[in-house]
Parts: sequence; structure tokens; C-alpha cells
Amino acid sequence: MITARTSLAALAALIAVLAGSTAFAALDASDTTWDGSEPPQGVYFHWYEPSFYVGFAPRTQDPQRVHIRLSRGNQLRVTVTLGESEIDAYLDDLLLRRTIYQQLLDAKVIELTTNRAYERFVERLDQAGVVDVVKARNSLGAEAFRQKSIDILSALNPERVFQIRMPVAGMLQRWHVQLAAMSAAAPGSTAQQLDAANAIIPGRVNLYQLTPELASSLARAVELAHSAPPESPAFREHALAFLDRATAARYRVRDGVVEAVEFTAIYPAGTLDGTTTYKGERLPDFGVTGVWPLIPRTDGRGITGMVDYLSSNPGYGFITMLPYQRAGGIVYNAYHNAGVRCGLSETPFLPAAWRKVMSERDGKKPYQNLWIVSRGPTSHGCTRLASGHMSELRQILPSESSVLERVATFRNPPQCYDAFDIDGDGAAEVMGVQYYLAFKNRDHTPIRAYVANRREPFYRWLYGDNVALGDVGHARLNEVPICRYVGKKAEEAGVLTNMPLYEAPYAPEPIQFYRIKPAPFDSPAGFELNRELRKVGAGHPLDRGRLFLH
Repeated sequence: MITARTSLAALAALIAVLAGSTAFAALDASDTTWDGSEPPQGVYFHWYEPSFYVGFAPRTQDPQRVHIRLSRGNQLRVTVTLGESEIDAYLDDLLLRRTIYQQLLDAKVIELTTNRAYERFVERLDQAGVVDVVKARNSLGAEAFRQKSIDILSALNPERVFQIRMPVAGMLQRWHVQLAAMSAAAPGSTAQQLDAANAIIPGRVNLYQLTPELASSLARAVELAHSAPPESPAFREHALAFLDRATAARYRVRDGVVEAVEFTAIYPAGTLDGTTTYKGERLPDFGVTGVWPLIPRTDGRGITGMVDYLSSNPGYGFITMLPYQRAGGIVYNAYHNAGVRCGLSETPFLPAAWRKVMSERDGKKPYQNLWIVSRGPTSHGCTRLASGHMSELRQILPSESSVLERVATFRNPPQCYDAFDIDGDGAAEVMGVQYYLAFKNRDHTPIRAYVANRREPFYRWLYGDNVALGDVGHARLNEVPICRYVGKKAEEAGVLTNMPLYEAPYAPEPIQFYRIKPAPFDSPAGFELNRELRKVGAGHPLDRGRLFLH
């Protein structure tokens, strides 16, 4: 029997067909053919060897200055708020790394293999004039040297360094409105208090618990919001003192603005090889959510006892792993490298143009393998980053294992996006990255592509109907669930609508492969050299013995 309802449904379906519209659900794809017209975003290599980082990311020795967040869209955002100590040390760190690498080469402790990333590193430092600026430090003075360092940092890391300047008046006005909506007589729930505390600078204050001092200070701020306007000296003074306490003085106020220099990297990430359902739609599962500090690895087949663990399994490329969860026995869930290699002669979905690439080190031997991370469901429980990005993450974080234990990582519920005002202009955007590779693997072997590696089909697969496509910089997300963290637990906090999608350029993966002459690279001595080489930086007492530089 045909009813009015079925007739309307049939008419709607016919209109959709005639209009050429198609419904897209996340993780559904009809086109899985990869296009080889552009070089792959990844690292070519022959076989497993150690490598060291030859990029330009800054290092902080302060664990509170790093915010790491996994979110819907399968990307990991790493934001470092750089203080004077990090900026002052930046150029020195670059030259120290260059010096140590060269000393290892001159002493024939190591031999470079496979690629020429080290030569490009040295060339970029020379082009940036790093040596000349460091030599002129005293004549420049502290402030001018600091600005020169920021300029070089920005030039070496395009579109990743943001000089934040947020007007204090607007910040106080927005926070005052939120506080005035709260009861001055009752503190509200823990979640409400945390929401209020973090709202002083959304996305940059990321408290998940309140100390008694902060709770008392927040209560006083609520009282003042009920009794004084936002421009009053009393409210202003208290709010800025609260900001200073809540951020451990990471943001300073000068000439009416909140200032900071931030380095933000956005890495495509592989997550649990499984899905979860949200409002009837399948999404990549993240395994665990909430706040997960980095933890030392106490069991394993390699040297244990530290956070920055190196696995003896060659599949992990002898690149640092950073565990956050013990999964039983000697198994840990960790942030680690791509985890699988794509054999150029055996991976079925690789374009032909990607298969025959000659080694840039010797120019005669073709590469055998390609490291590319799958941005989607892929792992047993770990979080996979591209091999070069994992090396960069280790570079960014503090040198010492004991300090790494104080680094917290934030893992959103799978449906929750990362809405963040990346450049401090007052408008939050959904974080994303221009990376369109995702594939299924079985037993660490890539077997099939999930979706075509072009932007439009990939975003339809990743976001489903939730994305309104436009050119890069003009796409939007229709509904944007966001989360809060309460006592290390992540929970959905609300839904924003019609949000712009920020698409960070894919950052190169500058790592240099090498061999160790005095010992096998996979021996304890080789592992110690590998690990020590990743710690080089101001504040770390270099162990030259571990580097065979006696």
C-alpha cells in the first residue's frame, strides 16, 4: 500500500538522485585506488637501521609546557608554549646537535647511510645564519637575540610557530560573563568548576583537577564577577593572578595583551584497529581515552627502566617508543613510529610511480621499503605516528626519563574533535592535517587501502557527511562534539556547530639513517648511543662515553 509518507520518502530519494547528492558515512569508501602523481608523504629506506633527528623543532625541558592531544580526525596535536629559557637555548641546541653529529662522523663512530637529510640540515642552518647570530649574542642584547631566535625558529618551521597576542580586555570580558553565570554561593560540580577555570583562555588552560589553592581562587573570581565589572582593578588583578597560577606562568601580560610564542605540530595518527559507534556512525576507536601520563617501561626485550624505550623488534625502526599504558606482560601501549613497512615490491595498493626510487646516498641502488603511517584504524592498541614525526616528538620533549614521566597526554573520546584557536586570533578551528593515506594491515603487513589518497574522498571517508568541503582553508565541520577532562577522565562536554577546519600542512620527516662502527647498532651499546643522541640539548649533561666520544 502506498501512503502519503512513503510517497514523500520516494520523492525525496528521487530528488537526491536527480541532484547528484550522495550520503556519506564515515569509514565507508567506494574508491580505494591510490594516485601516484605526487611523491608519497613518508620515508624511503632500504632496511632497518637506526636514525637521528635532523629537523628544527625546539626542545623544552619543562613537562608543563607541552600539550599533547589525540582527537577525532586521527591526528595528534603537540603544542609547546616556549618560555625565555627555551627561546634562549634554541639556536645553541641546533648548533650543539650539529656539532655532536659531526664529531661522531669525524671520529668514525658512525657512518651515514640511505639518505642525505643530514646534509640538508647543515645547509639550512647555514642559510639561516645560525652561527652568525649566536656569535653576535652579546652585542645584540637579550631581547634582540631572543627576537632573532624566534625569527629563525619561524623560518625553519613554516606555519608551525605562532606569536600569540590576545587582548587582555577581551579575555577578561569573556571570562567575566562565564563566571557571572555561576552561583556565588555554591561552587558547582567539579566539571563546572573546571570548565570555568579553563575558560580564562580556552584551549590553553587545560586543567583536569583543581588544587585547593586554585579552587579557592576560582571561588573568589566568581564572587568578584558578581560584584565588580570586568574592567575593575580588583577583577583584573585577581584574574591575571589566577591565569599565572593556572598556567605556571606560561603566559605573560605586557602592554595590555597576553603574550606567548607557541610551536604547534599536527601529526596524522594511526589508532586501534577497531571502530566504535557514535549516533549510529562508525568511527575509529582510540583504545583508551582520558589523561594518560607517559610511563617508564619496566618489562620488555630491550633495555628497560626508562620512558624513552627502544624496542629490539626491528619493525619499530629503532625509534623511540613512549609508553602510556601497561597492557599486560611485556606489552605496553605507546606512541611509536609507523610500526609497519610498505615493501615496494609487495604492497598491492602502492602506485607504480612510488615503487622505483633510487637511493639518494649512492644513487645506484633502489629503495626497498617505504614508511607511511596509516591515518585510521591500524594498531593493536598503540598510537602510531610517522617515523620522522615520532623522532620529532622525542626531540620536543624533555631529555631525561624522570621528567618525561611528568608529561601528560590527552586522549579525546573518539567522537570529540580538537577545537583550538591555533593562532590566538580569537576564533577556534577544528584541528586537522593535509594527509590522506590510510590502509589496513594484518600481522604488521599492509594488505589494502581503506580509501583513495585524494583529499575529497579521504575526507568523506574520515568525516562522513559531517564535512562541508571547500578549498584548503575553507572546509567546515557541521557538528563538532568537544570534550572536557575531569580527574583524568574524558567526557563529551557539548557540541559546537559550523566550525572551520584548520588543515595544517604535512610536515616533512627529517631523519638521517646511520650505522655504528664500534658496536652493533642493536646491541646494548648501540641502543645507548641511539638513546643518548636523542637527548642532546641545553640542560642535559651529555654522556660522551655512551656516544663513544671519550
